[in-house]
Amino acid sequence: MIFTYIFVANIFLIFLDATVGYHAAPSITLLAGGGEQAGEEAVRGVRRLLAWVVALYMFFDCLAFFGQRWWLLYFTTAVLAVDVAAQLFIVRKMMNRRGR
Repeated sequence: MIFTYIFVANIFLIFLDATVGYHAAPSITLLAGGGEQAGEEAVRGVRRLLAWVVALYMFFDCLAFFGQRWWLLYFTTAVLAVDVAAQLFIVRKMMNRRGR
């Protein structure tokens, strides 16, 4: 029963990751060295990459739950949590650098 809750929580974490990643894309491109004039192409590229990452997270979440690989479910949860925390850290760092 607990694994069902973890599976559903992972789905919400994936949505949260996609939302934060979409809005963090300009900051991520600035951090990568795009400068203040980071082009729309770079931001679009990061957002396109984000779509693939979200698809992979969903794939591994479903594979772990329906295949009853509990270690993979825990691992996916840990990777999702670290990814969301890293994106929030990057956004906060870039906002402090800009002075907002």
